[in-house]
Amino acid sequence: MGVRDWRNVAVEDGILSEPNPEGNRVALWLPGSRNGGFQEWERVNSLPHSEFTVEPGISAAAATSIQVRQPIRGFLGKLLGWRNSDHAWVLPNGQPGDQFGERKNDVLIVWADDEARSLDESWMKSRWPTSRHLRIIGKNLYLVSGVERPAETPQPAPGQDCPRALAERLVASARTAGDRAALASALADLGAAYLHEGNAEKAVPSLGEALGIARELGDRARESDILGNMGLLTLGAGHPARALEIFSQELGYAREGGDRFAEKTALERVGLAYSKLNDPIRALEAFEQALGLARAVGHRKHEADLLWSTAIQYAELARRDEAIARAQAAVDLMEKMRNPQAAWFAQHLQKFRRGETSEGLSSADQIGAGGSPQAFLGGSIVAGMWAPTAGPQPGQSAEGPGLLRMAVSAAKSMAKFVGSGFKVVPSQTLQQRLRTCAACEHHTGVRCRLCGCFTSAKARLAHEECPIGKWPA
Repeated sequence: MGVRDWRNVAVEDGILSEPNPEGNRVALWLPGSRNGGFQEWERVNSLPHSEFTVEPGISAAAATSIQVRQPIRGFLGKLLGWRNSDHAWVLPNGQPGDQFGERKNDVLIVWADDEARSLDESWMKSRWPTSRHLRIIGKNLYLVSGVERPAETPQPAPGQDCPRALAERLVASARTAGDRAALASALADLGAAYLHEGNAEKAVPSLGEALGIARELGDRARESDILGNMGLLTLGAGHPARALEIFSQELGYAREGGDRFAEKTALERVGLAYSKLNDPIRALEAFEQALGLARAVGHRKHEADLLWSTAIQYAELARRDEAIARAQAAVDLMEKMRNPQAAWFAQHLQKFRRGETSEGLSSADQIGAGGSPQAFLGGSIVAGMWAPTAGPQPGQSAEGPGLLRMAVSAAKSMAKFVGSGFKVVPSQTLQQRLRTCAACEHHTGVRCRLCGCFTSAKARLAHEECPIGKWPA
């Protein structure tokens, strides 16, 4: 995303704009109320290098604001009434003012590229649940106040940085040591990292080599993990029938080994493949089985995901009441877990209840896994794979499913954005979580085998939790 040129920004009547020849930031003076002989103003100043994409077609920049008041009197009275203090300001119209109150760091300047797009309070709350007010300040330009920004991201522990970089180092180390088992594990992690970056070209050889070594060593558990990621690659390439074959083999190995975590993940992928094959009945059956296992092992995050997946299938089958019940159960569980994405899912559920269609809503359902750090968190599903299929099949609803699918694919992209509501944990908590994971038998050195998440990313987020309760949210 390019940096916006603010030099020709169109603002509402009464708003003053400070000149900025370079156009790399904006400082606006917003008129407020008149109290006690003073005109109040709010000066909003965008921060440099803070622009980010909220969703396709909508961008934002972090900003600060201060309150300034200006005496409402004649020219001489203004000069006499203005306290020439360290907090004095001169407005763009040349008139003096005096700052009062503290500087605020909880504001965003938001704009839409589409002139026909109108943002409202409901849209704002779906993205920043803690926000208090949305104000129109220009053409397709808005000020959002009360955004609770994440704290500064703590630095990761040594070796816990970018999953791909860490996996590359582990691959090199295993090759040097001649450790075939370690090499298979590291290559599997590297292939998974490439997959979630959207780089299929590099993921294929890494996963292929890992699979060959796992079979050579007779490591069925490792082979099952690798097959799952190869199936996701195949599904993403538009071959759901072949992907289903791979996922079914993965499922067989998971059941053979008695691994319920691996089994529920494989069942979820089987359901996703059937969904892409426009077979909601078989997809629902697979998701229901996975849901039962998620509840049995106490993996709440996966339970919420699977509740929403079953809701999509019920909507596809035009079983509206059951779809609403499952989607509401998913939202309730997200709220119980204090997942900041709960508001986003609740908004889409509300639209589904009203019978709206996905037409005209955000095109975020076209976002793939590439470029979104959230892809490193969910583990088992690539969000972009929930994009709508070519069209509804006989007996399927053409309205609701698109809304429910969109909630999944768009929500997965939210974590990359400043102000999205995702809180990070303090550095001490992060280090404690990472140490716990490093000592766990289910940790590959890069990923958790149970949930599929990349540990260095997941451990940072306050609302995330270990699937077997070794560290809580």
